[in-house]
Amino acid sequence: MHLAVLDSEALALLRYFEQPASPTEAAQAFSQVPPENLLSLLRLLVGLGFLLPVQADPTQDGSSWPKEEGMILSAWLHITNACNLACQYCYVRKSSEHLAEETARRAVEAIFRSARRHSYRAVHLKYAGGEPTLRLRQVLALHNYALALGEEAQIKVSASLLTNGVALSERAVAALKDHHIRVMLSLDGLGRQHDLQRPFGHGQGSFTYVERALDRLLAAGWPPSVNVTVSRRNLAGLPALLEYLLERDVPFALSYYREHDCAANIDDLRFEEEEMIAGMRAAFAVIERRLPRRRLFGSLLDRTHPGLASRYACGMGRNYLVIDQRGGVAHCHAALGQTTTTIAAEDPLEAVRRSSGELRALPVDEKEGCRTCRWRYWCAGGCPLLTYRLTGRLDVRSPNCAIYQALFPDVLRLEALRVLKYGTLFTF
Repeated sequence: MHLAVLDSEALALLRYFEQPASPTEAAQAFSQVPPENLLSLLRLLVGLGFLLPVQADPTQDGSSWPKEEGMILSAWLHITNACNLACQYCYVRKSSEHLAEETARRAVEAIFRSARRHSYRAVHLKYAGGEPTLRLRQVLALHNYALALGEEAQIKVSASLLTNGVALSERAVAALKDHHIRVMLSLDGLGRQHDLQRPFGHGQGSFTYVERALDRLLAAGWPPSVNVTVSRRNLAGLPALLEYLLERDVPFALSYYREHDCAANIDDLRFEEEEMIAGMRAAFAVIERRLPRRRLFGSLLDRTHPGLASRYACGMGRNYLVIDQRGGVAHCHAALGQTTTTIAAEDPLEAVRRSSGELRALPVDEKEGCRTCRWRYWCAGGCPLLTYRLTGRLDVRSPNCAIYQALFPDVLRLEALRVLKYGTLFTF
């Protein structure tokens, strides 16, 4: 789906289809519009994804829902449990354990077995940890192996590396660029705002090192995507951080702190609904003053996908594999300890899909409190793991529901302003 700017006539036509109707009925209702113009408008609205055939009604069973997210199998590879930082909100229990080279190769082979069996056209690998740059040589060798398997199977391979940036040297940046591995860099604020959440084990802050990594990536022409974890602790500094990133034209995405076993006793990370809404609106005001050319729609609300209708919040249990340092396979990277199968399985993806454990992906129409929400196909019920941990259920709406409902109109307005400013719009 896309964002479009409509004139009053096109908007009236779109609203006419809020209840199912046929093109013939629309022609009768809009008899004052020349038939050729009406047909052109209908084709454009269908092409934009604003109108769907009745048989693709998302309230019906999933067999008629349009295919989501293309044909990409995503896989998280937990390269190491070790890390050079001690971020208090991290869900990984640190150790020196890592993914052995033989296990790593078998893991990639398992991913491609599932990809071939389910006719995926592309595989996206996420190299993560711990801190994967601590074993960068292994990451690069493993990626070369994945590229060879992809070429053999005629499956496209892409990759990203999730890093805190502390040990990202110029040589490492060049190697990642040469291998076409995109970088996702964690940055939670400027100076002390970042240091409060992402210190070294001895307590020293890491912002200076992360800023150095960002500068190196930009200088190399390999800009990262910055991931910001928003909590009560750094919420007040969010506007200044976004000003900093927008000034440098750096892509970013905002994630919300999610409570888990490792950080459940840290009160000042937890946020209240009203303070998160107010804090995000202060950040949005900065974006409005510095509207970027790049699309921000899917980056401003945690675990939502505005403009891309989906029944599921993420790929958990459907098109996502998480492989830990021992070769175990889990549903979600934030639940590494809850493995359901191993890389020895003939088809790990099918084993994950068939698992009857606690973590299951439910479509949003099956979630209590979501069925009649106008935003349900944009948030899809939110992070299922967070919902389960805080409510003990998967079939209810997200604990962040009120935040989403309050902020979706703001996000929509920002994207509309961006489109209007840069002229990348559809007018009728």
